[in-house]
Amino acid sequence: MNAATRVVRTLATVLVSGVLASGLSNCADQPKPYCLASPYGFAVKLIEKTRVGACDGFGPEGFNADPEVGLSPYYQPGKNGESDYAKGSLAIQTAEVGALFFTAQEAGVASSATDGKVYSLGNFAGETPDDDGFCAVPTLSKTHIVLEALPDTPDDPETPDEDESAPGQPAQDITLEWTNVRVYVTPANYGTQFEADLTDTRISPSGDECTITYHALGLSPVVQCNAFDDEGNPIINDDGSYQLDISACDPIADVAAGRPTGSGITVNTDYTCDPVTAFCAVAGETLPAVK
Repeated sequence: MNAATRVVRTLATVLVSGVLASGLSNCADQPKPYCLASPYGFAVKLIEKTRVGACDGFGPEGFNADPEVGLSPYYQPGKNGESDYAKGSLAIQTAEVGALFFTAQEAGVASSATDGKVYSLGNFAGETPDDDGFCAVPTLSKTHIVLEALPDTPDDPETPDEDESAPGQPAQDITLEWTNVRVYVTPANYGTQFEADLTDTRISPSGDECTITYHALGLSPVVQCNAFDDEGNPIINDDGSYQLDISACDPIADVAAGRPTGSGITVNTDYTCDPVTAFCAVAGETLPAVK
């Protein structure tokens, strides 16, 4: 997929109810914030732990093609219609699953899975972060989609001025299980980092099953850090990887270097440019990633 033209379906297109917490000022003496997560999407890097089964043809490549994950907090209404932050929950959806699902939906094919949804949902363990600044979501429901294969759509020769062609997509049976989700919420890092364990199970049309477990680390907002040429096209190395530009992750603007604005990443974040995805990611394999 061309990095310059990636399209992400956010979780907000699936879940339309709920209330997102409002921001608090960044003051050293303020009370603990409520448990929440950044609404702007997370670039996620996956650290593979185990794989079991017939995994030829399966792996993180589909996820890594667009590693955005949406996290949306929701709260039950309390008195006077205000949100009850003691009864918060968190929904998680990957761009990969969202794109597959919506492509099938637009083609008139709905998921036949009855034991899951296109997102996962679980309850925050508490109203505010723990003493280490983490809001835990120990268990979530499964994401599960089962989709028929979609054939390629040919161009209509009757409309020479338009190109209606579209690629199809193979059949899908995907189950994602998120566990041990922890969102880092402090006055200085307002829900912009999260980590979790992810179990990803895929079943091929022939019935072969593959299960891969990962540790996932997410950083918000989503920022690409691949280099572009003068025409705005991604620069590709000889091995097919993206040429990287870590300055794209810099929170501080540098007008002289052609960056009139910063990346939007929190200033004290310890970040890197992930060579696998060419997106800005937290440095290291644990949280918090702060300088």
